[in-house]
Amino acid sequence: MGTRRFGEKIPEILENSYENADGNDEIVEWMRGDEIGNDAVMNGPFGLRKVIYCDYTASARSFGSIEAYIRTEVLPFYGNTHSSVTVTAEQTTLFMHEARQEIRAMSGCGDLDSVIFTGSGATCAVDLLVHLMRIDEEESELIVVHSSHEHHSNLLPWRHVAKACIRVEELENGHVDLGHLRKVLEEARKEYGAGVKIVGAFSACSNLTGIVIDVQAVTKVLKSFNALSIWDFASAAPYIPIQVNGSQPLDALFFSGHKFPGGVSSPGVLIVKKTLIRATRPKRLGGGTVFFVNELDEWYLKEVEHREEGGTADAIGAVRLAMAVKMKRSVGEPKIRDLEAGITRFVLKQLKEIPNLELLGPKTTLPERLPVFSFLIRNPDTNLFYHHNYISVLLNDLFGIQTRAGCMCAGPYAHKLLGIDEQLSLKFVEAIRETPQLDRTHLRRQNEYSQREFLRPGFTRISFPYFFTLQHVDAIVSALRFISERAADFLHLYQVNCETGEWHHHNQRVFHGRRWLGHVQFTGNGLKKSQNPLEFPEVPDLQKFLKMAESEAENARSSRILTKIPDGRNAIEQEFHELRWFVLPIEIAEICEKRRISVPACVIKPREYAEDVDNIREKFDGFQVEIDGQIEEDVPEGAEAFKNCEIECDDVICLLKCDENDTRATEPENVGMDESEAKEAKKLDDWNKRVIVRPVELTKEQENRLEWHVPPLDMYKKVTDMVHQLKMIREGDKVLVCLSGGKDSLSLLHILRYYQIRCKKARSTSFRLGAITVDPGSAEFNPRPLIEYCRRLNIDYFYEEQDIIGAAKSTPGLRSICAFCSRMKRGRLAAAAQFHGWNVLAMGQHLDDLAESFFIAAFQNGNLSTMKAQYTTKDGALRVIRPLVMVREKALRNFAEEKNLPIVAENCPACFNQATERHRVKQMLAQQELIFPDLFHSLRSALRPLLLVDSAVTSEMRAQAVQNIVNA
Repeated sequence: MGTRRFGEKIPEILENSYENADGNDEIVEWMRGDEIGNDAVMNGPFGLRKVIYCDYTASARSFGSIEAYIRTEVLPFYGNTHSSVTVTAEQTTLFMHEARQEIRAMSGCGDLDSVIFTGSGATCAVDLLVHLMRIDEEESELIVVHSSHEHHSNLLPWRHVAKACIRVEELENGHVDLGHLRKVLEEARKEYGAGVKIVGAFSACSNLTGIVIDVQAVTKVLKSFNALSIWDFASAAPYIPIQVNGSQPLDALFFSGHKFPGGVSSPGVLIVKKTLIRATRPKRLGGGTVFFVNELDEWYLKEVEHREEGGTADAIGAVRLAMAVKMKRSVGEPKIRDLEAGITRFVLKQLKEIPNLELLGPKTTLPERLPVFSFLIRNPDTNLFYHHNYISVLLNDLFGIQTRAGCMCAGPYAHKLLGIDEQLSLKFVEAIRETPQLDRTHLRRQNEYSQREFLRPGFTRISFPYFFTLQHVDAIVSALRFISERAADFLHLYQVNCETGEWHHHNQRVFHGRRWLGHVQFTGNGLKKSQNPLEFPEVPDLQKFLKMAESEAENARSSRILTKIPDGRNAIEQEFHELRWFVLPIEIAEICEKRRISVPACVIKPREYAEDVDNIREKFDGFQVEIDGQIEEDVPEGAEAFKNCEIECDDVICLLKCDENDTRATEPENVGMDESEAKEAKKLDDWNKRVIVRPVELTKEQENRLEWHVPPLDMYKKVTDMVHQLKMIREGDKVLVCLSGGKDSLSLLHILRYYQIRCKKARSTSFRLGAITVDPGSAEFNPRPLIEYCRRLNIDYFYEEQDIIGAAKSTPGLRSICAFCSRMKRGRLAAAAQFHGWNVLAMGQHLDDLAESFFIAAFQNGNLSTMKAQYTTKDGALRVIRPLVMVREKALRNFAEEKNLPIVAENCPACFNQATERHRVKQMLAQQELIFPDLFHSLRSALRPLLLVDSAVTSEMRAQAVQNIVNA
């Protein structure tokens, strides 16, 4: 309908009014002191540190003088815009006009260009541009060509409206491959016709590598094919020249005001040729967008700069952005370019010499590069990386350095830099995405939820503003060098939250230095803070903390043996185990203890650019990498599920995968107390299929040569405490260890043997010790090597062989071989023990097993129960004991590996053809233990009333459990 004018005409702001080369150095020096927060202090786990902000690529910081000007000159006269009859309205409107003019002057806009403030950064700008071009309403098809570097803001909106989005490859120096661009444009014109609209959407600078693209060269190629040239200047605008109307005019560009030094909380900006604008209705309907409205119709403003800035304009943000632009122009773009180039050359040279630090992207030192660096740090002992969030938080805690961790909203390019192809990317998505069945409303989900979020790939990014001195930059790079060399020393002090991927120092799980809006109170005397002001003494500079870091590393290293380190390997399902690309604290601890461990091959293989090819990808291929340098062969497809399958329960009683309709199979205490099981076992029994090993008389010297091992004192004490407290082993007992060949039962055998020797020396309890194994007849499970092993140990040993698997296959209607096998084994154990005259069966279940059984019983059966530490069977003929109920599985595994116990691999497909409920619970507990390292200490106390139940009768068990809880 028409346009409306408010206020007087603003004079043009001339470009040459900012040419002040003599004062540039003084301005830069002034900026260093005027930046708000340059003296901020944080209180971290290692003490007070100055905050060093190195994330300008994400968001810049405020400057005191700009905020002071806004406080004294802008806010006192703030009012609503689009009016000129009051002083506040007119002044605010004029500020908006002048702010727009500053941006026009900086970018070289002409009369044919519209400058629109777009709200929250570049993201809103692209969305608005799509609306203004009315692409979704066009009859002709749209083809978008874009670079590899694109931020999600300049990629996702086009995907939803384009017929096709075609990526243009990059050169080895990170620049756009102009030859490939021409080829893409030629093929697009040939395939879709001359009438199709082609949009070239490119980033002026990568926010991951800092590589600055030749805008004019790319635009020239685009124009030669009659394609639109649209540019994302979000990361580039604060530092490089912008020429909308250069030798090759740009059709549109946009940037984020908050990335300008001094531009905090300022709006985004869209600059677009008026000839591209086809929309006549605003994207957001409402106040400030209309020329006139009556009951029947409405007429919108024709001037797009007003029509698309509906509602109350962010005048304060626009003024702040204008001031930031004025500061950039006052320093001078040539001066900024020289400062940035100097920092970039210096940092690149240093980073290339840091061991274990792998810089992502090209290593070029061309002047067309901003000081933005993305990197990973590799652990040389495992060839895995350290998690990016761990590196970021360690820089924060030790030195106060603020970096960014993740993929920086440029997922496709980040994946390319990390060597993640499409197939691997889909595997990561499957692993980390939220289960769609979760009721987000009912559960009040605030964020995306996944128990495997910590698997998300990423890296750490650091960026330096041009006003940093080289001495300051050098100190920060020295901090990176220290972290690269000593990251392993601190890893055990940090806990990872599987659901967020965040790492925090175990003493810093609560943000102690948090500022609270809730502590602000308004009173008759003004604003008051109920929170006491945080006052800190004078804090030294970074150089001093670099010297202190060595002693911190030594202190951390010496504390490793005193720290409870959860085994995070159990927190990941087997199907996603290969996706773990980062080292865990438990692996560092085991390496330091000289253990031989196995880790997954690292799936992240950063792309190597032509300048520094060292064929790194080939070094880490393969399924697993052994710490001693031996690389295992690739596992054949389909064999992964059985490669390292150790018997899950580690004892002859299998409680893992039971028949859902068989309630007996879900009860953990059915050992030797069900008469029907003994009868069924006898039906299958062939008592001639047995091997009996008897001890022989040996000399003292021969006894000393037996392959017995002394358990660690801590583990031995936990076992003997339970044995004595519950009187598990009594005078004259004949104790049979149920020996499956797993780590737990083998360890139990050696512990009880050592206990027997100690008792003999102390002339206390005298008992007989033996072992028994039931072989179910599975071709995949061969425990026969235990016969010779027990013969070398010179103990009573009974090897019971029974074709349980064959019987299971011939049993009609059997739903679970595992449940059937469990029942048969239990019956055979009880019958064999009584037949040979032994009165005690010793099982190898440990504290982890008890905790898992507790949750399974609660989740699946609604029972408050777990495995019992000791009980007597219904007929009173047999006592079942579990001496390891206070011992962690990790301790048993370490003992078995250290002593090279002959562990028998359990590869029965009946047990391991799919994830079991016990395995899922094990992962749940492992994930929680990463957050709460004392989890099992708490569970041990909570489970104590349940594990002390000593009855085999269900009704009595529950009554005793309740009584134990009351007494506790």
